[in-house]
Amino acid sequence: MDSGQWAWEFLRRNPEYQQDWQWFHARWETLEARYGKPPERDFQRWKNDPLAYHDIEDTGAECQVEQDQVLIECWMGAKWGFYKFPLDPATEQPVIGEQLSWLEVEVSAQVVRDSGSPYLQGEPARTALGFDLAMPLREQLETAKRYLQMRQARLRREGAVTLQTIGSCRERWTLMLRLLDGLRAGEHTDELAAVTGQPGVSGAALLAEAQSLVNGGYRGILRIPDGRKP
Repeated sequence: MDSGQWAWEFLRRNPEYQQDWQWFHARWETLEARYGKPPERDFQRWKNDPLAYHDIEDTGAECQVEQDQVLIECWMGAKWGFYKFPLDPATEQPVIGEQLSWLEVEVSAQVVRDSGSPYLQGEPARTALGFDLAMPLREQLETAKRYLQMRQARLRREGAVTLQTIGSCRERWTLMLRLLDGLRAGEHTDELAAVTGQPGVSGAALLAEAQSLVNGGYRGILRIPDGRKP
């Protein structure tokens, strides 16, 4: 699977997405029963039906607004990070670009504000740098880039940091999906914690990470390279 398909595997296990899709699907079927399917659909009457709309929310996505409302399919996509027609959670391995297209993931600056920041906890993969905003930025940014490149290369040589790729994450994500499916099937959390089969891997921590991916973190998967390009 590619990054888009892995992201979908976690989103489709989100209970809120499942509820939203059921709500959307019920409305869509009602609208189709009233106004038909393409090419016979009465688009004008469809667009005049309140069931075709949802109250606008600050999702950041571009949707055509009609009196503070947007079409239900656009609302679904904006809320969950994709466009094209909302997919049934039962869909497995959708064709990315045809059945499912993800919105671009925006990367924001991580500002270190206090000592509790994860960038100040000594984790090898995270670091913090200081900049003097009273001085020109170009030289500071170039120096910071060289420093980060050298530090990353050294940590990789030492084995302290492994660059994430789809291939390097595949086994871990597969375990996470097993844990999530087991939890949904009613298995006890202690039993789930034992299924990792890997020394030093905490089932409880893995389950917490999996739930984080389900609850919005799946969008970060879209930034991970597939590892096939040099």
